[in-house]
Amino acid sequence: MNYFISGDSHGSAMIGVLTGIPAGMKLNIEKINKDLLKRQSGYGRGKRMKIENDKVKIISGLWKGYTTGAPITILIENKGKNTEKDIRSIPRPGHGDYSAYMKYKLPDLNIYTERNSARWTVVLTALGAIAKQFIEKFGIEIYGYVKSIGEVLYNENNFDIKKIEESIVKCPDEKTTKLMTKEIDLAKKEGITLGGSVKIIAQNIKPGLGGYSDIFEKIDSKIGKLFMSIPSVKGLIIGNEDFTLSGRDYHDEFILDGDKNIRRKTNNAGGIEAGITNGENIEITVFLKPIPTLATPLNSVDLKIREETKAPYIRSDVTIIPSSVIILENALSLVLAESIIERFGNDNMTELIRRYNSANIFNWDDGFWENNNR
Repeated sequence: MNYFISGDSHGSAMIGVLTGIPAGMKLNIEKINKDLLKRQSGYGRGKRMKIENDKVKIISGLWKGYTTGAPITILIENKGKNTEKDIRSIPRPGHGDYSAYMKYKLPDLNIYTERNSARWTVVLTALGAIAKQFIEKFGIEIYGYVKSIGEVLYNENNFDIKKIEESIVKCPDEKTTKLMTKEIDLAKKEGITLGGSVKIIAQNIKPGLGGYSDIFEKIDSKIGKLFMSIPSVKGLIIGNEDFTLSGRDYHDEFILDGDKNIRRKTNNAGGIEAGITNGENIEITVFLKPIPTLATPLNSVDLKIREETKAPYIRSDVTIIPSSVIILENALSLVLAESIIERFGNDNMTELIRRYNSANIFNWDDGFWENNNR
């Protein structure tokens, strides 16, 4: 399975291609559009999200609503136009303006905004929404929530999964939600931006996804590669964040759940060991930096005249932490879909589900050595 994303932030449209999805999956377009709306509607978003009305168009890969096994090509129109008409030579600290200019050498920093903008995550969200519908066929569920915004940290008490969608900042605790909204409102008044952290959890994962034949077959390697490509993401931890624990306290002991089911007492590894799923929930904490465009600009240098000045203000969000939840959920969906397809094939959904459901039947003494050492 592969996916490609193209399009400029202020061009006519954003385009995505997803290859390797098996034939025979009924695709719900409205579910994709609901995820796109979630990406737009997080508290702290800026004016651009009021301009856009993101809807996906499927232009290949479907026949009467079912996937055909051919590449799925999607298109999402842009309504927002570039507000910067003049050539821009002053880079914003924290943005890709300067570093991209030093590579590509085109003398207008507006060029680099087009690809460095987080606008391309609208396609990532849509492609991930397709992948999410795929993994749901295997009983896998993914959800996420906000752990922190600015200096406000959710201590993970009073957890109620139903509260996540009710919260305008995607936090499962009402008291913390109020504190986070106040933090965002204060930042807006001060003309600053806020970073934070998000927790993403995938449930009902079979052991054995991923692998070690290729180092980038490892499922945690795939997660790191995709997640770190998302704008503002600066790091992630899979499993327990407390690395002061000794091996005795950190590693997850095996237990028998019933007669045959093998489980763990804890899940400090976050569902992944040696790059392969171990049957427990995948748990990822993602850390995101503040957006680099501030209403109270930082110091910069005009590259054209080599003089110190203030960075320009270009419309931006106060924070993207709440809206990043759906982006990260769908990014994990892509990783899991890819790993399932790599192991079980990409021909037909019915055949793939049958192979998946018959895997991992525990039968240690199956005569392997006797039959292969005659």
